[in-house]
Amino acid sequence: MSTPRQDLGDALWRLSDLVRADERSRSFRAKAYRRAVWSLDDLAPDLSDSSEKALSIPGIGTGVWRLIEEFRENGTLELLERLEQLYPAESARIRRLPRMTPAILRALKGELGVDTSADLIRAIEAEGVEALRGVGPATAERWASTLQLAPSTASIPSFQAYVLADALGKHLIRHLGGTVHAAGAVRRGEEWVETVDLVCGIDDVAAGRDFLEGTAVARIVGEGFAGETVLRTHEDVEARVHLIPPSHVGRRLLEVTGPDRHARPLLVDINADGLSESEIYERNGRVWVPPAARALDREIAESVIRNGQLRGDLHLHTELSPDGRMSLFEIAAEATDREYEYILITDHTTGLRFGGLDSAGLDRQRVMIEEARAGFPDLLVLQGAELNIDRDGSLDIDDEALSRLDFAVAGVHSHFDLDRFEQTARMLKALSHPVIRVLAHPTGRRIGNRPALNLDIDAVIAAAIDNHVALEVNGHRDRLDLSAELADMAVAAGAVLAANSDSHRIGEMGNVANSVTTMQRAGIAPSSVVNTMSVGAFREWAGVIG
Repeated sequence: MSTPRQDLGDALWRLSDLVRADERSRSFRAKAYRRAVWSLDDLAPDLSDSSEKALSIPGIGTGVWRLIEEFRENGTLELLERLEQLYPAESARIRRLPRMTPAILRALKGELGVDTSADLIRAIEAEGVEALRGVGPATAERWASTLQLAPSTASIPSFQAYVLADALGKHLIRHLGGTVHAAGAVRRGEEWVETVDLVCGIDDVAAGRDFLEGTAVARIVGEGFAGETVLRTHEDVEARVHLIPPSHVGRRLLEVTGPDRHARPLLVDINADGLSESEIYERNGRVWVPPAARALDREIAESVIRNGQLRGDLHLHTELSPDGRMSLFEIAAEATDREYEYILITDHTTGLRFGGLDSAGLDRQRVMIEEARAGFPDLLVLQGAELNIDRDGSLDIDDEALSRLDFAVAGVHSHFDLDRFEQTARMLKALSHPVIRVLAHPTGRRIGNRPALNLDIDAVIAAAIDNHVALEVNGHRDRLDLSAELADMAVAAGAVLAANSDSHRIGEMGNVANSVTTMQRAGIAPSSVVNTMSVGAFREWAGVIG
């Protein structure tokens, strides 16, 4: 039987989704409701707390307190009931579709009875959505292709799974103490996740179970392997929480990360109690294998690229990019802390819809780069740009300005719906330009949100090889582009890769770890990754003189 606190958690999470759908933008109210759900476990299960107690809890302000009072009195929220009549039940998923608006969401619900993604697919197949104002055949086709990206109805994109694992893990640590480690598909860096696994080392396992019984952030739905607690979150995602004594964490982390054929032999001949995961490998006389590579044959798995082997990042945006939020000096300082030997600054240029640097802007940037070089003499700071590949394959800055760059990356940021011939032709033309040394996010996909470009990928890989261009493995969790499968294909054909963060904020410079994880899944060795080169070898590869 649920408690009022748990029921309120359900209501606030749902309200957050519907307010965000109703307001179309990044709603402050929606964020406040979502944040409040993570604060409810500091309240009494029956919500009997005073206003003074509630308002002293981070995440609960006066607006949320009024909702708590309303729910305590009526058992429901009037705003939630009203919005539920207007918007689909799966608004959190449907509202992210291209060209979706609050008006179209309301029409989907009111005129077609659409509540779920499955309802919308059926409506598209029946050509019902094309009767709605603002929806044509092309939009309907894009919706269908996007909704069908997931391999199963239970799957969520890796970036969503990571955010959930991180938030739930921090919540458990705050209330239970101990340690929490993501395991399973999230730790293996898989693109789609059906179950979020967390291994929690705590002293009082029984108390941990009691907490999960009453938490407002998820519901217990069962018990699974070796006694783990199976939860269903407000996002309708399965989360398995392994509550175990701290001495068992290493063994359980290895088991839950899997796969079984890799983990089981490591546990057969030793007593793993009290050992960390890395110590279990040592006791077996084995090299620790990154989780993403554990499905591979042993020889390949033990020789894949590691994070510490990267010597630079070739995709970095300063505040001179319209969407950049970090200074060049902040980047250089972070790069130095990461012990990088070189970085390439790649601010956007003019071809994007929100603009970027023109030729004069690149000249101003060059002055800043010279200052950074003087301030960080042990770091090679190179001037590049992230160029937009136009529909005809041309670049968005003239050749005279490009000739003053050290080298550039280029990528597709528009015209995603071109046919295979035209899409491939634009890529091949861009790859032939001598300033291009890296092809950014080569397939243009966004996991769960946008399909890959319709490309002859074999031709693109061949052109990259012929033109001395590295193919990027972009570290943004919603891109991971190239995918592991295509990275493997590219290297097998003779291409080289670049592990890049594509960062716009300092915290995003850690995205390179996601790029490395993708390469590990593909079995990529460091010799196939250009930014593992020493600074001298890298200069030679990039054609940078001096």
